[in-house]
Amino acid sequence: MPISVDEIVDELESRLKDKVRLRDSEPALTILWPEFYELCQMERFKEPRPTQIRERAQDKYGLIVAYGEKIVLVAHDRNFAP
Repeated sequence: MPISVDEIVDELESRLKDKVRLRDSEPALTILWPEFYELCQMERFKEPRPTQIRERAQDKYGLIVAYGEKIVLVAHDRNFAP
């Protein structure tokens, strides 16, 4: 059974925070689709779930979530590399 949108968003924010803290790098994270499906505990990813995740991540943590062909991109919505 898929986990909730809030749980997914919390996990994305946690992974991004850990990456930045451990590597002292830019606050952006790429996740391959198979890993993202595993994180979400789902086999299919169709509307409205992608929009719900994107909107909740922006509202709750100020994150950008973008879906590409090969990856899911998660980044803070601020100028972190001026």
